[in-house]
Amino acid sequence: MTPPGDASGLIGTAEAHAKINLRLRVFARDATGFHGVETLLARTSLTDTVSLSVAEPGVTSSGVSLSVDGPLAGGVPDGPDNLCWRAAELFFDRVFGRRTRPSVCIRLTKRIPMGGGLGGGSTDAGATLRLLADRWPRLDERELVELAGELGSDIPFALIGVPMALGWERGRRLLPLRPPRPRPALLVFSPIHILTPEAYRWLGRTDADPGAASILPGPVRLADWASLERLIRNDLQAPVLEHHPELSSILERLRACDPAAAAMTGSGSALFAVFRDAEARARARHRLTDSGSAGDPNLVDVQLPV
Repeated sequence: MTPPGDASGLIGTAEAHAKINLRLRVFARDATGFHGVETLLARTSLTDTVSLSVAEPGVTSSGVSLSVDGPLAGGVPDGPDNLCWRAAELFFDRVFGRRTRPSVCIRLTKRIPMGGGLGGGSTDAGATLRLLADRWPRLDERELVELAGELGSDIPFALIGVPMALGWERGRRLLPLRPPRPRPALLVFSPIHILTPEAYRWLGRTDADPGAASILPGPVRLADWASLERLIRNDLQAPVLEHHPELSSILERLRACDPAAAAMTGSGSALFAVFRDAEARARARHRLTDSGSAGDPNLVDVQLPV
């Protein structure tokens, strides 16, 4: 992240990292109607880039403007529906209220696909909040995390900027963890776009206590891949794969490449596989794309957690 503010009007630039859910347990709905979750979040080396600059006063009624570019910019909203825009508006509402607020331009370079369960919009919003908070340090860390939680369950993790964390209560309770050594991994993308509410609806009813939690190893063991591999689980995976058998087929091909672990992240449709070394990943990539056909999966090399 660049230091906030310079003579050119640049407030700062941040890399916004895609995440995967190494573990996602889904429990019963709580009194607010939201499912309780327990998740183990890991940051990957795949990033979007968020840059903030001072804009001319009155650029919009909210003081926010947004431009989107990059290889995956297609279909990404560049107005109030974008989480970066909403994060800036909420921050200004909380910090400035009815007083005159600054005007900022957000430039978003997209490399993380939408609708893949990789938290692309969330990590962009988290980076936006961090840049704004560095420039206008009016909120303490607890207030910032609460603000992030109002926008979305993955945004607090993106905001705090750690490689790995356990999360509960829609992401507002986070326990940063000492990460294991980064490993090579593959992210597997498909054109299937899955809405998160849809995936939860397919999951159906669960009788588990909304406050329930697993008995997990201590932080020292969670920094060891041998322990992490045994914990990988996603309660949304089975219902999503049932509705999209083509994803199930890709996951079977991925697992046939002998990864240390392979699963779906979030509500999908992205899949991931973690390998013990770069050579194993290279062999898997070759095997998965050996046909050279249009049906081969779209693969991206990453490291995680970073």
